[in-house]
Amino acid sequence: MQAMANWWQKCRNYFTQLAIKLAIRLNWLEQAVYTQDELNELLVTNFPHQIPLNIANSQGELTMLSAELTMPLGQDKLHLQFYCALRLSVAGQDIYRAHIVASGSVLPYYDAALSAIRVKDMRLAEIRLVNDDYAFVGSTSELVTLFMPKPVKSLLFGGVQLTLSLLQGLIPGELMNYLSLYSSGSKQRILDFHRPEIERTLIEEVEQDDWCYQLDESDFEEQVFAMYGQSMAVEEGKLVFKFR
Repeated sequence: MQAMANWWQKCRNYFTQLAIKLAIRLNWLEQAVYTQDELNELLVTNFPHQIPLNIANSQGELTMLSAELTMPLGQDKLHLQFYCALRLSVAGQDIYRAHIVASGSVLPYYDAALSAIRVKDMRLAEIRLVNDDYAFVGSTSELVTLFMPKPVKSLLFGGVQLTLSLLQGLIPGELMNYLSLYSSGSKQRILDFHRPEIERTLIEEVEQDDWCYQLDESDFEEQVFAMYGQSMAVEEGKLVFKFR
């Protein structure tokens, strides 16, 4: 009985594939279409996702909390908006926290050799602050005490008011200049200073191999495209998988 069922399944698969080949050859099946809602359902499984930031004079971490994908009419790119948490620390202590929104676009393409959907040419158009209760800027006075020699700390605790000028020459100049960023308490100024690192990190993360989508051969539609698909493109607000 089991052998009969297996034989029937093989026959059904054979005739299904034959019908698909015939449909493609006769131009009955030219493409398959995915909407942005369907793509966002696939995208949500990637989050949250933490990425270390390579930043001089501090340690950084960017947590990608969520993302939304859109496909504007008349454009050939996927537009992505990431909602992220940014955290910077010095000597093990948080000195800056903020939620940010990063918006940009990527060009999708189909890697036929790997049966995978990938992206390239990512461009970031905007990185902006979200004004909420998560935001935090550490006190410059508290920050510099982490690097002060013990005799200077004794003066401080004895009643001498701490200023940045007092510490000139006691703390390396590059580090001192960096900590001076925090003296204004401006969250935007700090974000603008670190924007190049954030932008580079996001682009490298999204374009790397781990972010490609491997077609699932247990899904019938994806299996068909893995076997016979040729290319893909964003057209009229949809992601189109082309068989010809």
